[in-house]
Amino acid sequence: MKTILFSVLAMVAAPADAPATTGCTPLPGAETLRDVQRPDFVIMGEAHGTAELPAAFADLVCAYAASGTSLTVGLEFLPAEQPALDAYLASNGDQAARQALLASPGWTIRDGRASQAIFDLVEALRKMKATHGDLAVVAFDHPSERAGTSAAREKGMAELLLAARRARPAAPVLALTGNGHAGKSEWTSLGPPFPAMSQLLPADKTLAISFHVEGGAIWACGRETPEAEETCGPRPIRVRGESRPRGISAGSSRKGFDATLAVGTAFSPSPPAKPAP
Repeated sequence: MKTILFSVLAMVAAPADAPATTGCTPLPGAETLRDVQRPDFVIMGEAHGTAELPAAFADLVCAYAASGTSLTVGLEFLPAEQPALDAYLASNGDQAARQALLASPGWTIRDGRASQAIFDLVEALRKMKATHGDLAVVAFDHPSERAGTSAAREKGMAELLLAARRARPAAPVLALTGNGHAGKSEWTSLGPPFPAMSQLLPADKTLAISFHVEGGAIWACGRETPEAEETCGPRPIRVRGESRPRGISAGSSRKGFDATLAVGTAFSPSPPAKPAP
């Protein structure tokens, strides 16, 4: 991929009227991606179940929307969720619309992929779309034939994003997904290794962003033993490296990534948007 030119533009705030127009918080570094790098695909990896990472992604999308560019946003939901997402994005966001969205099967997931923070992201996208006519949202997850992920799932996810780009060639694709899918390297913990989603996108037109961890907690599910019942709730996450200011910077300590997002604080857990029955 071409060298990332995070210049002084990375530290320039968004235009003065952008927050008032779009309701987002300026994200240092976003303007460099949008105006200097101009990748076709910006894939932001996350740890499912934080409040901060979906919010930062919303601000990245907002920085693009503020410029008036056409834009396609990818969310890690199965395509079966597309009608419910489209209906909510076209709604006024009232209580009936919220209930209808949460009634869709995708919101029964308990492991952080259907968190309150993800719902808040969808709501932010609804508001952006209301003022920015050329913003589309695509559900790009793909079923896996085994627990977790698989080569077929990664390939299917990539194909859905490639199709979204072909359908709207003037619109860059910004997608939020689990960090393993986002890296341009193989999955090595689910042997035999197979290409991750971003590795199947055009290498010279794709920018993969990982995240910096300053501790805190995430909402996650797991089992104490393979035989135990799965439980979900806040789980502590250890600090990795020194504190960084909020923003996107070049380079990453993680293999397969071009840049790193720092949220400037410890993570806080985001529970499911739909309460357990």
